[in-house]
Amino acid sequence: MKNMRTFRSMTKMLALAPFFMLGACGGQIPEKIIERDIIYSETAEDRATQQNDIIDGSTNATENSITSIEKIKIAVLLPLSGEVGETGQALLNAATMALFDAYDPRLQLLPYDTRANITQTETVTREAIKAGADIIIGPLLSANVQIAGNIAGEAGIPLIGFSNDYKAASPNSFILGFLPENEVRRVVNYAVSKGYKEFAGLFPEGRYGDQVRSAYGLAVSNSDALLSTIETYQSDADQVFEPVKTLADYDRRRRAHRNEVRFLKSLNDDMMDEIVESLDQSEVLGDLLFDAVIVPEGGALLRTVAPLLPFYEIDTEKVKVLGTGLWNDKTLTNEPPLYGAWFAAPDPEAPESFFKRYETLFKAKPPRITTLAYDAVGLIAILARDKPEASENDDINGKPHYFSKKALTDPAGFKGVDGLFRLLPDGSNDRVLAVLEIQKGEFKVIDPAASAFPAFGFSLKRAALPK
Repeated sequence: MKNMRTFRSMTKMLALAPFFMLGACGGQIPEKIIERDIIYSETAEDRATQQNDIIDGSTNATENSITSIEKIKIAVLLPLSGEVGETGQALLNAATMALFDAYDPRLQLLPYDTRANITQTETVTREAIKAGADIIIGPLLSANVQIAGNIAGEAGIPLIGFSNDYKAASPNSFILGFLPENEVRRVVNYAVSKGYKEFAGLFPEGRYGDQVRSAYGLAVSNSDALLSTIETYQSDADQVFEPVKTLADYDRRRRAHRNEVRFLKSLNDDMMDEIVESLDQSEVLGDLLFDAVIVPEGGALLRTVAPLLPFYEIDTEKVKVLGTGLWNDKTLTNEPPLYGAWFAAPDPEAPESFFKRYETLFKAKPPRITTLAYDAVGLIAILARDKPEASENDDINGKPHYFSKKALTDPAGFKGVDGLFRLLPDGSNDRVLAVLEIQKGEFKVIDPAASAFPAFGFSLKRAALPK
């Protein structure tokens, strides 16, 4: 159980860290979590000892600690080894941070290594249920979330996975990942509000590209706009040139330009010479069929695709370039072809204090998705403060519990590190997002995230996670 030993070593390190750093860092501990009915130890030393006992599963109590507490077991299913083990470990680190910030002695993390393997995921899910898990967070990958969700659902255990693939969601299990459907809908609606009416798309082949393509078509249609042009490309830098060229209708527009110049020169007219000179400043003639285009790509391949847009005469002064959450990468602020482009994402300043604290504790930069694990444990901590429900159809083995579907899908939502979010009855999620513009050296918020979901009042009772 090497991973378990690693986890315990990590939590002991956290427990011995100065609690003022965790609890008094710009209001890191949410006001609503501080209000509790349980009496805690008064000294930092006792609190550290007590918290370490809780995570290790010990029932030992100091003279100042609680002698008997109700255990709420949170199974954490993550790939703690293998190719994505580093990401899984970072998510576990973030979950531990949330546990300490909530500081509820009833909460206990039970980590399990899925190894990002279906068979192993099935095995550890059953182990978690046998160990008495009240709720499961994770796994990370879509296929793993599906198998774990099916098993947990049969046992009546709620699950909150970290996938961003809506196909992994079901009424029996939820996903907390940043869904491209939310991002696409937000940025398309904003673009339409600013007068853009004819849309195009350049999509990578594969599951993510198909997911964005479907969401984009729906968002454009629902906005009474027009989707005029679509091109796809293989995820290979050598394979993107022709699709961009086709999207730009470059060959036809180039021929039209040459024919027009040839015709004007044949007139032998001084006035026509001036027009020819102005035409020579471009290589093409004629407008495009669209005034906005989405490019749901990231990383090195986006850096290849972006310069090809102006190269093939897609004038980004006239055509608004749109993106998805893959663009939430500060290095893109150094890419001039993307200056002025828009995408939807959480307010970039919201999670900054979380990232700084993580780096201080673990001496490493966290992956962007670590906020998901923090918010998942934070959400659990919020619901654990409410009176547990007992109903015929919503119990775990007849035991009243805190995590009913009604509680998890509170329509007012919950305020997390990345802003307001809510889990939906179909297992997917909804988020309020800002619209960001890429500028030199920064992301600029050009349309802030809403303070509440449409048609629902925001519940301050649920605003319980730190900004």
